[in-house]
Amino acid sequence: PNDERLVSKSVGNNEDNRFLIIANADGTAARAVEELGSNQDKVHVSWSPNNQIIAYGFTGEPIGGDRQAVVMVGQNQENFKNLIVEGRGFVPNWSPSGQNILYSVYNSSDGYRPTLWISGAAGDTINANRRNLNLQTWADKCVWQSEQIVYCAVPSNLGTGAGLQRELFTDTQDAIYKIDLRSGSLTNLGQPDGAPSVNQLVLGPDNRSLFFTDQGSGKLIRYSLE
Repeated sequence: PNDERLVSKSVGNNEDNRFLIIANADGTAARAVEELGSNQDKVHVSWSPNNQIIAYGFTGEPIGGDRQAVVMVGQNQENFKNLIVEGRGFVPNWSPSGQNILYSVYNSSDGYRPTLWISGAAGDTINANRRNLNLQTWADKCVWQSEQIVYCAVPSNLGTGAGLQRELFTDTQDAIYKIDLRSGSLTNLGQPDGAPSVNQLVLGPDNRSLFFTDQGSGKLIRYSLE
């Protein structure tokens, strides 16, 4: 989060030479954190802003139905709780403090469409206050303004199975929503001019604008929040 260190996977040809590692930004002082073995494709790097979590994996015991345990991996082999999610296709988005995590998953009850959830994500608060936000989009189409306010690009039409084949819905027109996590309110701010498909949503430094690229045209677009 502060650009000083990196987390990555070092994957050798042999299973006994595959590790999750951290290193300085220039590649020096590399240190193995966890052995990956045959699970290298089940582990994904994601360094939390509070430095507690550096990766997550789908290596936990099955828990049945649409539920899944996401293993949270720390820097020093900490025994963190698993994050229990109600579906597959987990896409995370850390809050600015790292205390909470916004994520999307899909399951059969939602027609395998990605749905947003929020949960505590630090230490003993993992799984605390976990709830469905009732908004169908991917978590990486969202950006945090604060621990309370999130903006998301929400596709206007997601067909059954969108979570299974995301690449088929990359040109879907998006509307911008504001989520107040404290009250639970969802506010549709409207569709940006030109009906773009939002990619790489970023909040401007003055919190008055959103910036993103249109996946169809490749143009950089500014969307005013005022």
